[in-house]
Amino acid sequence: MNKIINYTTALISFLFFTATGVAFAQTMPSTCTQDCPAPYVKNEFWTTEYGTASANIILSTTNFLSCSSSAYALCYYSGSDGKTKGKDGKPLPALPCKLSKDDPNYAECRCYVESGNSYVDLHSISNTEAYIETIRVCGTDGAKCRNMVSDAAEKLTAQLGVTTNSLAAAPVCSYLQANQNDLAPMAPKAQLISTFSFAEAKRYGIASKSCVTTPALYAGCMTASCAYELDKNNKPTKFAICKCPTYTGPFQIGPTDQSCTLADGNVWSASYTPPKQ
Repeated sequence: MNKIINYTTALISFLFFTATGVAFAQTMPSTCTQDCPAPYVKNEFWTTEYGTASANIILSTTNFLSCSSSAYALCYYSGSDGKTKGKDGKPLPALPCKLSKDDPNYAECRCYVESGNSYVDLHSISNTEAYIETIRVCGTDGAKCRNMVSDAAEKLTAQLGVTTNSLAAAPVCSYLQANQNDLAPMAPKAQLISTFSFAEAKRYGIASKSCVTTPALYAGCMTASCAYELDKNNKPTKFAICKCPTYTGPFQIGPTDQSCTLADGNVWSASYTPPKQ
């Protein structure tokens, strides 16, 4: 009980945010000092001026924090029931995102299961403790921890035969790995977590499509809780079903040859990168 009370007190202190929601995050101490990770609390802060963590806002490339995990879900292409062909001419699987019948604030999305290196959008961390710890260590743009930019720079210097000092991994990375109960601390009942990678880029390409003309409902799947999809023999397939929070606003999607509007209760798994001001 004392642990929960102390954690709640820390959260109240953290509410003294600026308009962007990150003023004191870099200077406040970690809220979890023992028996970590702390009890799960949904992150409902406005992590940017454009919305909460569920909005999946990306302000800069350094926002993509580099992590490694034994398994993660890739929902970047999820949304449509339709089967299409990839860049290699081979059929692509249906990856629907259906609005939940039990709770319209969530969509159930079919996503790829991948392993290895992936990226977590700093502003989309759905676990409050993981978000606080990460902002405190990595800064408000993620530049102080391993990120997509530093990964690319490190790879380039390695090709040139130059050794550089790697940045530290972000605290959020430890929330992606399953514990002794085979559950990831990021979210309740999560066998694996939704992140981003280029694992399927050869089949889909790396471009995105803008859907910003009219704000609409979409699924913000970054750091969502996922479970392995099971076949008729109750064995895991190469896919996961992720419970993604929905958000209304402008967005961009991964598939470039699809309509921004979907029918039959489907929504896109999407994010939003605002124009540079």
